[in-house]
Amino acid sequence: FDRVVVATSIDPADDAIADLCRSLGIPCARGSLEDVLDRFYAAALPIEPDHVVRLTGDCPLADPEVIDRVIAAHLETGADYTSNTIPPTYPDGLDVEVIRFAVLEEAWREAKLPSQREHVTPFVNRQPDRYKLVNIADDVDRSALRWTVDEPKDFEFVKRVYESLYPKNRSFLKRDILKLLESDAELTPLNAGFERNEGLKVSMQKDVFAKRYRRSQELLDRALKTIPLGAQTFSKSKTHYPEGVSPHFIQRAQGSRVWDVDGNEYVDFVNSLCSVTLGYSDPDVTKAVKDQLEDGVIFSLSHPLEILVAEKMVEMVPCAEMVRFGKNGSDATAGAIRLARAYTNRDRVAVCGYHGWQDWYIGSTLRNRGVPQATRDLTHTFAYNNLDSLHKVFNDHPGEIAAVILEPMNTTAPEKGFLEGIRDLTRKQGALLVFDETITGFRFANGGAQELFGVTPDLATFGKGMSNGYPVSAVAGKAEFMRLMDEIFFSFTFGGETLSLAASLASMTKLQREPVVQTLLTQGQKVMNGVQELIEKHDVSRFLGLLGSPTWSFLAFKDTLKYSQWQIKTLFFQELFLRGILAFGSHNMSYAHSDGDVRKLLQAYDEIFPTIAKAVEEGTLERLLFARPLEPLFKVR
Repeated sequence: FDRVVVATSIDPADDAIADLCRSLGIPCARGSLEDVLDRFYAAALPIEPDHVVRLTGDCPLADPEVIDRVIAAHLETGADYTSNTIPPTYPDGLDVEVIRFAVLEEAWREAKLPSQREHVTPFVNRQPDRYKLVNIADDVDRSALRWTVDEPKDFEFVKRVYESLYPKNRSFLKRDILKLLESDAELTPLNAGFERNEGLKVSMQKDVFAKRYRRSQELLDRALKTIPLGAQTFSKSKTHYPEGVSPHFIQRAQGSRVWDVDGNEYVDFVNSLCSVTLGYSDPDVTKAVKDQLEDGVIFSLSHPLEILVAEKMVEMVPCAEMVRFGKNGSDATAGAIRLARAYTNRDRVAVCGYHGWQDWYIGSTLRNRGVPQATRDLTHTFAYNNLDSLHKVFNDHPGEIAAVILEPMNTTAPEKGFLEGIRDLTRKQGALLVFDETITGFRFANGGAQELFGVTPDLATFGKGMSNGYPVSAVAGKAEFMRLMDEIFFSFTFGGETLSLAASLASMTKLQREPVVQTLLTQGQKVMNGVQELIEKHDVSRFLGLLGSPTWSFLAFKDTLKYSQWQIKTLFFQELFLRGILAFGSHNMSYAHSDGDVRKLLQAYDEIFPTIAKAVEEGTLERLLFARPLEPLFKVR
């Protein structure tokens, strides 16, 4: 050897290694925890050697004679790469690799797969046609012996070896260990039963994901350079889809199916966050949009479609006497709150559920950076199905509450008298009742949850299912309140954009003409029945439950003693996407979902639930994960 250099990671757990190197005066290169090839190359680069010998830190019983033998063979044969592991005949733990630096540099430049980056040399040693590879064999095949340190039992084995041979024999070799094993019959079985190269096998499993989502990952890396978070919506970003094991970009969609940029096909149970109710590229909606496109998209004056869509909403929605349009749900909820404040001359708002990104609401969540404290102080939360919690808000701020806004239903159905109780309380207190029907509208019933539950609010907001995916939202309500829109500022250049309004009219007309909602209920009930049966069949209720309604149901992940719901959910996503299902725990039903789609979903769950159950039971979930676990974004419901 001309030089010794240590390569380790930047993980704080490896600080001790760097400190030791510093005390011994040995150079230490630190780099990515996953990209071992990069840090190994970085360690060698300043020296620019002809050849590099690689000894891994999990081989504390390395034999100098074995190392010399591999080096000698490498130099004598003029090999590009020489080792004693392909195929292995030496005990696991005496591994030696020698590689020409120029070849290492090629691998560093060209290697892409996880197995090639995490294990340094697979890019080279799996290309015999490109590189000259040499392997050194032991005199006897001893590959079944395990002298490495990857498991606690391995450490016990090595500790016993050192206690027996050191310091009496300060430079003991392979033959000394073999003699020890002959005299101590209990030593060899101490760490038997583990697979050789288990880490490489795991990395090769990661390769499957890397190949499957190659283009998606490339686009995500590119997007992150110019787009914060790499996406326009939290729920479509890497905060919801674990990196490395998920698709991140969809290329096209049709009916109940979507295809990602790598060409993988999925049955979609996300349906663009519940905004696609009829199915992707619904022919009636598409025709309406194409026809309108010939006339134009936006004009210098209003378009008759604004009247037609408003009239259709008044026809369908119980509370709707007048309507104004926006582009997304946050526009509508913010407009409804502004209207309620203007009508009541009050400032405070009581909220329950998620109501968009605007300051008035998001300030009440943990994701409130950038929202003035004065704005945060005006929003007060109460608990769903808990009238007492709403009474407390009114009691704490008498005569100050302008509006109570809530989703009529989310994961849980309203208890008897809950919505009616809110209706009575708001009337008594002089506040307006606002139903946020961004999701429940045109999904729970043609007239929304207010029709289903028989409780009519003062105002309601709609979005998502209004237009089968086109960007439009609405504030609807009693004329007494809506006429005040003349005096507040609620105005959008694109509020009357005609393609979305044409899509909305076509969607609502189809809802009236065909059994859309009934089909959502029927197919969704099949999903809920099937999922509940599988939860019971595989005994996974300790970490998994089912909530919601047939048209919009949820898997409820729970923490276990060892694992968080986020670790469990990450493994669930990883396995689900592999099976051609796009979902993130909810079943957002569309009119296009067939019996075959439902069967495919349930078949995937039938395979995944027992896998997770076994991992949770045996404490091996980490070994099955090929991505960093997701972390909670913020809790809104």
